[in-house]
Order: sequence, then structure tokens, then C-alpha cells
Amino acid sequence: MRKCIFYLALIVVLISCDKDDSVASPMDTLHEDYFSENIQPALNDFKIQIEKQIELSENFKLETTASNFNKLQDQWLNCAKAFSKTRVYNLVAVKAKYFDLHIYNFPINPDQIENNINEQTVYDSTYFTSKSTVSKGLGAVEFLFFNNQDPNLALLLFQKDTFRIHYLLGVSQEILRQTDLLINFWEQGYKETFLSARNVSCVENARCLAFNQLINVLDVIRVTKVGKPAGLENSSNASLESLEAYRSESSLALIRSSIEEVQYAYTLSHANFATIIEEISGSKVLTNEIDSAFQSVYSNIDAIDTSLYEAISTNNPRVELLYNSLFDLVKYFSVDAASILSVTVLPTDNDGD
Repeated sequence: MRKCIFYLALIVVLISCDKDDSVASPMDTLHEDYFSENIQPALNDFKIQIEKQIELSENFKLETTASNFNKLQDQWLNCAKAFSKTRVYNLVAVKAKYFDLHIYNFPINPDQIENNINEQTVYDSTYFTSKSTVSKGLGAVEFLFFNNQDPNLALLLFQKDTFRIHYLLGVSQEILRQTDLLINFWEQGYKETFLSARNVSCVENARCLAFNQLINVLDVIRVTKVGKPAGLENSSNASLESLEAYRSESSLALIRSSIEEVQYAYTLSHANFATIIEEISGSKVLTNEIDSAFQSVYSNIDAIDTSLYEAISTNNPRVELLYNSLFDLVKYFSVDAASILSVTVLPTDNDGD
């Protein structure tokens, strides 16, 4: 009888151990799900948006009306916001392929764009392969749609020159081609490399690389997209033409879109970092503090009731409040959260995302 009880107890213990082993930790699920839950949806949404822009461009080619043009302008913003979310996943190996610069480089060179249009040639992938990133991508499309903050002139130029529409379609098709290359890079190999990257070294650890990119995006926004244009970084001189999307007056919308995606990856996604931090620390304190810091940034964005370009031009003090709140958010990520996660913080590339 004792032997029966012993073996029964042993079976219960073994079953219990099996159950414990089958419960995946948040750290494991992050590695497994970060691509499917975060990266892939962001990339696919951007592809959908650029395909819609091409469709609307074809319609505009047939009828160069103000109504069709307004739809294109609205769609440009949809594309730019969608792409701003993909920047959150522009990890080191991805960045090394320069997809981001080919899809959306800024600032652009209007003179070079005009010279390209004046060539009146076939604007296909062969043509754009040899052209600088300052004359193509979403930055070039913004210039075509909004000129130098003069959308009425932009429409008139399209109506006067069909080669301008050809250039628009060529640039848009090239963006789509680069987007397909970016998606293929992930799906045809790098997602598996990312999944299995569990080395102690940060550059070979998926969790470390992904978290560093969140820090990088926030710091690039603080320095490159707010600080330098506003004269708050190393120089008191404003640099308005270095401001992203100032022609369309969309700078704040793109900043907010990127920050929302950082928050999604950190807290809201099924594959998020907050759950891991709470598991390690046994507390929601830092999660609540970071959430409060996000809300502070959003409040400061909303408090600017003009374009960021105009706010900087008029020395609106709310710009500096936004800059400071971004700095607070960056510190939470790069110091407190990184410490709990035992993540090595890599140098930030403030020249891009």
C-alpha cells in the first residue's frame, strides 16, 4: 500500500513539473511573438498605405482635379504615419540595409527633384537606383504634394506638367519596391535570426536590440525631430528646414505616431516589455511611471495648437516643454527600464531612426 501511495505521489509531482515547464515566461514569448505581434503588422500596414497612394496617383493621372489631389495629400499623411511606426522596428541589421533612407529620407533637395523631373524620362527602378535619397522616397512625395508650404502651387505644377505625375508614380513604385525588399528581408531569414538571438552580447540578443530601438526612436525624436530644429541642442539657432514633414505641417502627427508605437511595443502589445519588467521587479511602479511620462508627452504635443514649424518660428515655449518631457521619457527607458531588464544601452544614432 505504501508503495502505491509513493508512486501515486511521484506521478503527481512529475505532472506538476511538466505543467510548470510548459508555462512560457514573458521573456520567451517576447522572442517568439515580437515579429508576428509587432513588426509584421506595422510593415504590412505601411505596404497597404503605399499601395493606396499608388492607386490614388493613377486616378489623379486621369483627372488632375483638386478633389483627387486632396485625397492624395491625405493619403501621404497616412503613409508617413504608417512608416513612422515601422521605424520602431528598424533594428541594427535592418538599418544596415538602408531601407529606411530609401523609403523616407529627410531633408530632401527640391532642386534635385526638379532637375530629375526636367529630364522627362522613364522613372522606373533602374532610374531611381542611381539617384540620391534626397530626391526620392516619402520626403520627395511630400514636396510634390505641398511644395514649399504652398499646396496650391503644387497642384498647378502637376496640372501643367504630365512628367511630374510620371515622377510621382515612379517614386511611389520605388517606395513600394523598397517596402517589399524590407518585408522579404524579415520573412526570408532575419525573423529566424532574431528569434534565436539570445547571446549575452547585446548586438546578438533580440530583447536587447528591440529595446534599444525603442530608446533610439525616442531619443531621435527628442534630438533630431524637436531639439535641433528648435535650437535646443548644442546651438540656440533654429534649423527649420531640417524639420521632418514641415511642408505638410505634419511634424507633430508623425512624432506622435512613432511614440504611440513605442508605447504599444512597451506596454500594450501581446509581446511587450512591461510584463517582463513587472515579473522581474515584482511591481507595477515603473510601468505606471512610464505610462505617466507618455501621457505628459502627448499632453505637450496637444498643447501646441499650431504646426511645429510655426511654433518654433514664433518661439512658442510649449516646444521646450515637449522637448523636456521627451527627455524624461528617454531617461525612464534608458536608465530605469534598461537596468531592470539588464539591457546594455547602445549608442544612439541621432542622425536617423
